[in-house]
Formats: sequence, C-alpha cells, structure tokens
Amino acid sequence: MGLPSSTNGSHETAVAGTAPLRIWHCTHPRTASNVLAKQFRGHPQLASKEYTFMTAFLFGPEKLSGAPKASEPVPHQEKATFQNGFDELQDFLARIEREGKHIFIKEHISFVLDPRVLAARFPPSDSQPLKPCPKVVDRTNADGADSMNGNSNVDKTNPSVLPDSFIRTLSPIIQIRHPAISIPSYYRACISVASENHVDSEGFITATTFAWPRIIFDWFCEHVYPHRKETFRGHDSWPLVVDGDDLVNENERVMTAICSLADLDMKGIMREWDPISEEIKQKQPENVQRFLSTLQASNGIIKSGLKGEDIVVEEEAEKWVKEFGPKIGNRLKEAVEATMDDYLYLAQFRI
Repeated sequence: MGLPSSTNGSHETAVAGTAPLRIWHCTHPRTASNVLAKQFRGHPQLASKEYTFMTAFLFGPEKLSGAPKASEPVPHQEKATFQNGFDELQDFLARIEREGKHIFIKEHISFVLDPRVLAARFPPSDSQPLKPCPKVVDRTNADGADSMNGNSNVDKTNPSVLPDSFIRTLSPIIQIRHPAISIPSYYRACISVASENHVDSEGFITATTFAWPRIIFDWFCEHVYPHRKETFRGHDSWPLVVDGDDLVNENERVMTAICSLADLDMKGIMREWDPISEEIKQKQPENVQRFLSTLQASNGIIKSGLKGEDIVVEEEAEKWVKEFGPKIGNRLKEAVEATMDDYLYLAQFRI
C-alpha cells in the first residue's frame, strides 16, 4: 500500500510483519481539516494525536510564532520544547504500534516549519530577525548518533524542524482549500477573538499561504515517493492531497480513496455525531470555540456547495470590501492572489 521507507528499527512492529502507517495530516487553517480528523477519531484501526507541537510553536522557550511572551512564567509552557514534544510523540507511536494500530497525526504545517524555510519566503529584518531552528534528535534510532542517517535535524533536508529519519516514515495527507474561502474565513475567526488587525502581520501571512504545503508535497515527491507526480488526480500513492470542499461535498468518494490507500475499513469512519453541549463549550478557550464553532454545532457532514473552480476572486473581493471595508478587503484579495499559484499547483494532485 505504498509504505514509506524507514530508517527507524522500532517502526517495524506490526501485525503480519508489516509496519503500521503513520498518517501525517498536514493541515492548514480553515480547510475543513477538523472534519477529516473528526471522521477518523475513534476508528478501531487508528489512534489519533493532534497538535503535538502547538504549545512549543506558540509559547515554548524556542517559540517560532510572533505571539507575545507571558508576563509570568507558565510551567507547562516553559517545558514545551520541540524536543520534548517529539519525544512525547515517539512514546505515543511506540505504544500504539505495539498494539498493531495505524497512527493519525494532525498538525498545522506552520507549527513545525523550519524558520529558515520561512525566511526564504519572508526575509528577516531588524524587527523580525531569523529565529534559530530548534534542535531535535530522534532518540529512538538504535545507533543514537545525532547526525547519522538523518537522525538529527542538523543535517536534514526536509522543510520541517523534525529529523529526516522520522519524516521519511510518514504517509502524508495534505489538506487544502481555495484561498478565497480559507483566507477570509481565517480573518473572521481571528478578529472574533482578538481586537488587533491581523491581516498585515507576518503571522497572518504565514498561517494562510499554501506555499508551505506545496514545499512539503514536493519534498516527499522528491525524497520518498518519486513516482507520485506521474499521477495527477491520483489516490493510489502518498502524499494524498485533499481539498476541503471536495471532502464535505463528496465525502464518500474522498474517504473511500483515503481508506483504500491506507487499507482502513470504511465502516470505522464517523459520519454522524452529537453536537457539543453548551456546558462543554463554555469550558473551552474562546479561540477553540470560534475555530470549531461549525463542527461543534453539527451532527454530521455539512455540504458547502462550493467548488474552487467556480470561484471568481474579483467577485469575492467585492464582498470582502463590503464586509470589512476597502483596506482590509483589498489586503485579503492580495493575500489570496499571492498564494493562488501554490493552491492551483496542489489542486491538480488532489483526490
């Protein structure tokens, strides 16, 4: 089923002598990625782990985001290094693989992006200097040498902060959505939980561009799955590309394709669920409530009725000007146009 090559001996622990899949759900804000994760949650052949590196990215001592530091030390944030997150993930993988299950790892790409990759697209400045790439070592490798076999991220080739030896073991699902849908949706979510104007910030641009999913896709095609680009609208080789609107509008087709490649039973896919109660939502952080509002209020898949190929950016931009005013509306249009080539490139490979 197209398993990736592995230099990690501990990965060879599986039923019938085959390695369980490590499915890496490479996500992007407002692409309906939470729908896909929801559908796999509780699948008897899978165990899920989500946003392992979010705290390290946002608030940890090596934080790569522009989020302000807490005025007072927060113990769990002070310990949230990328190495600690990676060790936690490796422990989880080892335990689940001993059970013979596949793993579904969900992570926003921007949370694990090498800052040097970011700097190539957005050059550092006095106000935004280049951040060092956090050192991460794959301690599960038998020889234990930091720089052997891509075991450390010091000599790595992949665009994340994680070592090649680990990244090569992953089977990626890269999720996208037309930027004229995802970018204004992200802006609405941001301004609903914060008063600042996010649209001009580096954080907004880095969170909404599809440059990073494209770089990840190309790296896997070059280093792990060299024949992937021979099939455009393909679903018989990793990395898979899933468009969020395809997912909600043609859910059965998309999920069948994913399960076929991953050798997962479609009967384990969640199609219906109970809405989250108000009592539970009130205990959630405000940003969680906002970003998950549609999913948490639903009891199943909600079709969007949208198709990327039918969207005319100029017509959508007129709506943004009316909704947000000319300055913000035009900035959103610029952000959409700046990443359209990246989106269209990936879209040609979608399921």
